[in-house]
Amino acid sequence: MSTPSVAWLGAGRMGTTMVERLLDQGFEVGVWNRTPDKVRALVERGATQLAEPADARNFDVAWSMILDDRALEALHGPADGLLSQGPGSLLVWVDGSTVSTEAASRAAAAASDAGISYVSAPVSGNPGVVAAGRAIFAVSGPDAGVEAARPVLEALGRATYVVGEQVQANVVKLATNALLAIVMQALAEVAVLGEKAGVSRADLLAFINDSAVGSPFSSYKTKSLVELDFTPTFTTEGQRKDARLALDLAAALESPMPLLSTAEVAFSRTIASGLGAGKDLAAVLLTVARDAGITLEPEM
Repeated sequence: MSTPSVAWLGAGRMGTTMVERLLDQGFEVGVWNRTPDKVRALVERGATQLAEPADARNFDVAWSMILDDRALEALHGPADGLLSQGPGSLLVWVDGSTVSTEAASRAAAAASDAGISYVSAPVSGNPGVVAAGRAIFAVSGPDAGVEAARPVLEALGRATYVVGEQVQANVVKLATNALLAIVMQALAEVAVLGEKAGVSRADLLAFINDSAVGSPFSSYKTKSLVELDFTPTFTTEGQRKDARLALDLAAALESPMPLLSTAEVAFSRTIASGLGAGKDLAAVLLTVARDAGITLEPEM
């Protein structure tokens, strides 16, 4: 199957960008969103609007990109869910969301009962990374499902890492986003330390980025930390949700994560205080600065 048809379920910031990429590469795409008006621009670009998730049975691949466990559960509900009217021509249901392993396992079981492969394929990257074709995927599921999804994975990103035959990809994504929370909090803390000691944030981060501990992430977040531009690519609320999912998994497995526990509290304080609600996750910098008794100014 060189160019499968794709039913896309969920048109948030990330989902919309991914659909745009598929349309630009000539894929036939149907789109559904809980709020129908959000897919209007995609329909104008050539997508077909789907009335309900069950319409995905008329496509080769169904790909969901939704907010949380509850939204994933709703997609395979008995009424108008993705699996409610038989598989039709549908070969595989791919979920690219960041959800718990329990929710992913329930979705996989429902798909199996309906005779459809289920593939977990959470994405690493923000909408800008996706638009540039630089996203990567952790993928797990039955071999046949992974192969059916591969043309879409290759169209959307630069690399696919197959990590198992069940829902191991969800574990990989939770672990990655747990590290993201810890690193973001650490960057905020050292930026404030440097500020209080008379070192500009720009100078400090330039050195860090060129050092052994620098990373694409620290380089990417430098602009936010220096210019105090917290236009969201990934919100504080989204990061906290993922941290809590990782902590729930860790608790179930008796695997202590003290650093992540601390970072989750930091994100919760940033949200509850109003300093970071609705802002990019880098807004934890504002809470660190407040606790240190300083007010930051943008450096241009």
